[in-house]
Amino acid sequence: MRGSGESFSRRLAGRRIGLAWAVALTAAGPAQAWYVEGHRRVAADAVCLLPSAVPSFFRERAAEVGESAVDPDVLKAPATPALRDREAPEHFLDWELLEGRPLPELRSQYVRLLADLRRDPAGVGTLPYAVVEATERLTLAFAEHRRWPDNSLLRARVLLEAGALAHYAADACQPLHTTIHHDGRARADGSSPHSGIHARVDALLEQAPFDRLAALAGLEVVAGPEPRQLVLEAFAASHERVEEVYARQEDLGPPAPGRPWSEATLALTAERYRAAVALVGALYLAAWERSAAIGLPPWLVRPER
Repeated sequence: MRGSGESFSRRLAGRRIGLAWAVALTAAGPAQAWYVEGHRRVAADAVCLLPSAVPSFFRERAAEVGESAVDPDVLKAPATPALRDREAPEHFLDWELLEGRPLPELRSQYVRLLADLRRDPAGVGTLPYAVVEATERLTLAFAEHRRWPDNSLLRARVLLEAGALAHYAADACQPLHTTIHHDGRARADGSSPHSGIHARVDALLEQAPFDRLAALAGLEVVAGPEPRQLVLEAFAASHERVEEVYARQEDLGPPAPGRPWSEATLALTAERYRAAVALVGALYLAAWERSAAIGLPPWLVRPER
């Protein structure tokens, strides 16, 4: 982690979340995947961990990035069915349905693979592609910021793209977003029993009283593998936690009155939180570093604002 724990604590304490927006989202009901506050915290903490090489305007806007991280779940509103149909598969991938096939590099290649397997992309999910593509969108936004650093609209776009990236990346760290057993053990026909376990895991980052600072202790955001490799490794690590989640299923929700939370559940929550923040931070840094090599088209002109 860059800087002292005390400094990081002050930066976390200094974040301010927009109260009106928070109330509106709460009134609308919980979103899917880590719930609203979980997504906010992952995105904002990842920003707070970034090294000074990343522009200060971005590192100082953790709260705004956290707010933007909520948006992809808003896109799944029932009132906008066409948008919901496009957005919903971006939040999961049922890895078992690939029958051991490796994920192709590009989305179009993936769609052809699923056609060969006689699978519907909407039913299998497209989450890793959502994360990689969101990273590339942020990379382009950073590239434009490098060219026109005083353009306030481009800065706002960076914050929005970063929020969306944080959401998809955090979803990849929720184990039940990686499996056919996403809400109870899948039936023989592949259907879900909707046992409620998914909602209990989604709520952990909000409800479980784990120590966030301790979970992030010693974490440094440094340059690593290229973004696609980061995503695949994080997705695989998350999938490996599916059996652990089911082993803990009786302890995942708030305990009965007078009983403490299970230490194993708190440890699982802290580990997944750290993994999510680490992935988001690494992708932010990768987007910034890779943006330096982006050649913008000569016809693109942005005014200074």
